[in-house]
Amino acid sequence: MTERLVLIFAYHYPPENEIGGARPARFAKYLSRFGYTCRVFTAAEQPVYGDPSIQFVPDPFLTRSRKDVSWQLERAVRRLFFPGEMGLRWSYRAAEAACKYISNHPAAQVTILSTFPPLGAHLAGWQLARPSGLSWLADCRDPIADEFADGCHTPSQRRLYRWMERAVARNADAVIANTDAAQARWQERFPSFRDKFHVIWNGFDPEERVPPLPVESSQYKVLSHVGELYHGRNATPILESIARLISAKQLPKDGVRVRLIGPAQTECLPSPEFRERAKPEGWLDLMTERIPKIEARQIAQTSNALLLLQAGSADQVPAKLFEYLQIGRPILAFLQPDSSTERILERCGVPYRCVYPGSAPEVADRIVANFFDLPASAVAPSPWFEEQFNAECQTRILDSIIRLVQNDEPSPKLTTPIPRAEVRAKRPLVTGSTGAQPYRPNEERQKLA
Repeated sequence: MTERLVLIFAYHYPPENEIGGARPARFAKYLSRFGYTCRVFTAAEQPVYGDPSIQFVPDPFLTRSRKDVSWQLERAVRRLFFPGEMGLRWSYRAAEAACKYISNHPAAQVTILSTFPPLGAHLAGWQLARPSGLSWLADCRDPIADEFADGCHTPSQRRLYRWMERAVARNADAVIANTDAAQARWQERFPSFRDKFHVIWNGFDPEERVPPLPVESSQYKVLSHVGELYHGRNATPILESIARLISAKQLPKDGVRVRLIGPAQTECLPSPEFRERAKPEGWLDLMTERIPKIEARQIAQTSNALLLLQAGSADQVPAKLFEYLQIGRPILAFLQPDSSTERILERCGVPYRCVYPGSAPEVADRIVANFFDLPASAVAPSPWFEEQFNAECQTRILDSIIRLVQNDEPSPKLTTPIPRAEVRAKRPLVTGSTGAQPYRPNEERQKLA
């Protein structure tokens, strides 16, 4: 029987405390159970006696001297062309390590899976796939050419990101988006490759559930956000609303605690003057330090309510949403109307309220005040949530995509369709692949060559 080998390029990976490592780790776990041999190449340092299927490839940008010419070159590229992108030189080392590994498995059927961000993971997948003709799946947890981030980029940088997006669309045998809206965006931009684009949502591992724990205190309600604030995740409108409600005595200042735990960009927080006013009142707890994952999760599990911030994108869904829904306590969301996140909240049965960007202060205050009236008891999410976002079910979709690009017949056992959501006007919430005719990667690659 032919060995089915999946090479995973994941710059972030457990035990590193980065949310971007959770998705590839779930894929590797369940693909292994489906009969694949998985080999992970990551820049996240691993324990000495860790999993032998995970290979730590150090990032030379982090380990080499700053006096090194190659270090200075990557620094210039990161500043001038791809701002803040990690793993540019690491991609070469990761691809090289994968080549050596493949040489020991000459008869294996090899599939490459790279997960973005950062860009280095896709660069590694591209470098390995292009000369070898191996099948490459590009998993995109965020948009490559991000329209929201365009305000931070120069025109030349925006052109480079659009070029990179086109390169991925042309050269990858399949592109996996993490929301239906992101999949539709890929198909609109590259209609000639529309059969390549699939969707696998973020989700949760059914064997590592995040249950609610007893709340910290019955004397006050704790509203928590644990995680980095960046890129449109702006807490200011919600905090300003709470401050107005406390000032108007519609919320007791000793009955509310808002906790923001994690690194935060300056533009995602209220002004220093606001924070100084809130500090003596005792309702705002701001800790801009990164804490261990287990501590962060426990804060969320013991909170009366949870804060979700995703106003910068209607297409993307923050990974913490799936932890929040497992905990089951009320969610206050600051996001765009009819976003992918809101449509998930509508279906999951957990109490929530939404504040939209641009809402008048009196409208936002009314919604926030109503939110704090909700009971803090935990509510189990709906069966639909369990069916749609269970990592084992999602990996079955990945298995079917791998078989598609390898021109294998899908296994009925591994590709049982997940029940779809009900169709909603304009944007249906759809999970799974496109269902289009099989895309033949080798034929298309020859045409482009």
